[in-house]
Amino acid sequence: MENQHDIREMERLLLGVLPWWNYRLAKPFKALLDEEVSLEMYYCIQVLQWTGKPVTMSELAQSMHMPKQQMTKMVNRLVEQGFVERVYDPSDRRVIRIRLTEKAVRYSEQFLDQNAGEFRRLLEQIDEKDREDFVRAMAVLLRVLPNLPCPAPERGMGE
Repeated sequence: MENQHDIREMERLLLGVLPWWNYRLAKPFKALLDEEVSLEMYYCIQVLQWTGKPVTMSELAQSMHMPKQQMTKMVNRLVEQGFVERVYDPSDRRVIRIRLTEKAVRYSEQFLDQNAGEFRRLLEQIDEKDREDFVRAMAVLLRVLPNLPCPAPERGMGE
């Protein structure tokens, strides 16, 4: 029974955090993106950076929790804008991998440089005694969230 209580408390906390997260962090973040880069495209660039190597379309779709067909459309847009390129796998020319371009790396760095101030102003308003808790909470979320299964793998992140 204790485990069920823990799950119920986790549900309550999660559902309590989501609106605050959306209005205080997600919406302001989305507003900072350039018009030609959707939130999902930005996430895709970040996933490719975290991966650190070229990946197949299937691997990328799985990482993004998106159907391969939808992922292909997004990659096509990223290719058109010069953020990613398709390259043949040197060990098997039938396999095509997706890799970031220098333009994507520069875009990510510029985005951080130009927009970090927006979040810095927000984060500076966190009371000094709460900052340590906030940092620990973010570190735990960054460790735990990537390991959660996607509840609806047939849907994309932005749907």
